[in-house]
This record gives sequence, structure tokens and C-alpha cells, in this order.
Amino acid sequence: MATAEQVMALYRSHFPAFLRFAFRELHHGQKLIETPHIDVLADHLARVAQGEITRLIINMPPRSLKSFSASVALPAWLLGRDPRRQIISVAGTKELASDFEAATRELIKRPRCRAVFPHITPDGRRGDLLLPHGGRRIAATVGGTLIGRGADLIVIDDPIAPAHVHDAARRNAVRKWFDAEVIQRLNDKKTGAVIVVMQRLHVDDLSGHLLGGEQPWVHLNMPAIAIADELWELSDGRSVERLNGQALAPEIEGRRALYDRMFDIGAYNFGAQYQQAPFKHMNDKEVRGGGFGGPDDQWGFPKIWFGTVPETAIMAYEVFGVGGSNPGAPPREITFEEWERYSRWTLDYQRRRKDDHNAEFGPPEGEEWPPRDDGAAG
Repeated sequence: MATAEQVMALYRSHFPAFLRFAFRELHHGQKLIETPHIDVLADHLARVAQGEITRLIINMPPRSLKSFSASVALPAWLLGRDPRRQIISVAGTKELASDFEAATRELIKRPRCRAVFPHITPDGRRGDLLLPHGGRRIAATVGGTLIGRGADLIVIDDPIAPAHVHDAARRNAVRKWFDAEVIQRLNDKKTGAVIVVMQRLHVDDLSGHLLGGEQPWVHLNMPAIAIADELWELSDGRSVERLNGQALAPEIEGRRALYDRMFDIGAYNFGAQYQQAPFKHMNDKEVRGGGFGGPDDQWGFPKIWFGTVPETAIMAYEVFGVGGSNPGAPPREITFEEWERYSRWTLDYQRRRKDDHNAEFGPPEGEEWPPRDDGAAG
């Protein structure tokens, strides 16, 4: 069995271990459900700390520990290892920035954390977290000026709220703020690091802006349901695998729960926030698809693709494998009866859930439509 000093040494040297320690310290009575994505997330953040990654975008669903890891645990660990570190933590709102600062301060004041890092003593004031050795964790908000503040690491967390993301002016303001303020604040442009942590909200959100730019970014993109087999190689030689169709954290929110969530929040929000794959509405309605009534020989098949289908029907097929064929991808062979039945099932389930949130899942009696909830592809 490891001695207390060996455990303390592990926390000082190994961020994935410290992350779990930090969670236990600040979440008394709440068990951390271990899922493989935590190892992948912690490993990427550790590589930032080691200087292997200087530009990192983390796109993961809500409640996946990404903010706690990047905006609370990582700054505390970095300041503990080097109390001269200068960190700027930026959040989308003052309230969120204050919450992150308070959690970081509370963590490093805890007796057991002081045992891990005995030399860190933050000042007693709320706000910016300052250390006697010159290190600091500055709390800032998106859109605010960073003039006069330099940093070795800048973490930007949830830069825009879901309620504001459809406002083109607000999206543009976030992008302009980043371009004008962020990289310039790094003490060393080559070795300084920037982390952007967010759930996707729009094709033109900050992640979309950065990924479409010329600057290369390491992109940690983990949707709620894998749409392809994933293999992540960790720094310690281990690998983490997730198969197509598997949920990110099945013990917390499995395929069935995520399927219901899609109907609760709509396919557009689910595609962006949970699948990290925002798409554009055709006409700002919860419908996409179309029809073609031209000559058969133009498309090379004898049947016509009929009408439009709900976005939820398309998402059900693309993400959960429900339906057996894609209702939103013409040209393809589909009879009107097949399309009508598929759409009727989807709309019927959606209507029943509006009247009764606990309505039983499934198609009308006598018909089959079961999405699998065993972690495999649909």
C-alpha cells in the first residue's frame, strides 16, 4: 500500500490523479463516476501543462467535467507546482467567472490540498487569486479588456450562452474579442497556451471560428454518442477506445436517456450541445429535407423522395440508428408508405411526450422500432 507521502507525490506529479483528488475535495458525498473520457480529458490538459499542446479546443456535452477540469483543477495544480505561473481564466459571464475563482480558491485552501502543495498561500481577497511568489489566477469575462494582463495560460470557458448564440451580433462580438485580445496577452506567443472549453452551440460559434482559421488547434471532440469508432492514445501508453454508437458516459446518461433528451430539447440543440455537430436550419424551422420530382433518369432510381421530415427523425437515424435508412438524404430509394410510416412514428412519440413526459417509448402497438440501449451502434 502506498504511503501518504507517495500519494501526495502522485498528486503533485500526475494531473489525472490530482483531478480526481480535487473532485473529492470539493464534492463531498458525491461519487465521481469513472468513465474513460475523464482519462482522455485529463491527459490532454496534462499535455498542455507540459508544453506539448499550446492550442487546445475541448468540445464535450454538458456535465462532462470539462469546466471543473480546465477552469478549476488545472489552474490549482499549475499554481501548486509553480507559484510563479500566471493564468487568466475567462468565462462567458461574471457569475461563472466568480464561481470558477471561488472554487479554485476553496480547493487550494483545503488542508489536504495544502499538504500536497504547502507553499501556496493565496491572499484573502475575493476576485483575482494572487500568490506571494508572483503567480496569479486572473478572473475575466468574455468581451472585457485584458490590457495590462499577461499570462502563461489562458482558459476560455463557455464564451457564449445558448440563449444568445443565435444573435449574430453577439457571436461576432465574441470572435472579434478573441482575435483582438487573447493571443496578444500571452507572455510568450510560442510557449504560452490557450484552452477553449465549450459545448458547441452554432456553426459560427467560437470553436467554429477557430477551427476554420489558419492557426492549427488540437481538437478534443467527444460527442455524447460516438458516430465513428474512436481510439485515444494516452501519454502513459494506455489507450481509450469507444465504439460507434456508444454513449460517452453510459452510467450517467445512456442511449435511451439521450434519445429522450433529443426530443426534449429538439434535434438542433441536441446536435450542437450533445453531438458537437451544429447544423444550419433550412428555414429556421424544426424541419429539414426536401423533395425532387424530376425525371427518374436524372437520379438513376425509379422512386421519388417525398416531402420534408422532422429534424428529430433525421437525428434519430444519424445518431441512434433508428429507422434503418436515412430519411433526410436524397437521392435514395424510399416509398411514400415507408416515409409516411417513419415520420408518423416519430411525430406520434413526440406528441405523446408533450402530454406525458413519462410516456412509454416506442411505436404504435403492433409495430417495431426499438433503438438499442446496450452501448452498441443502433
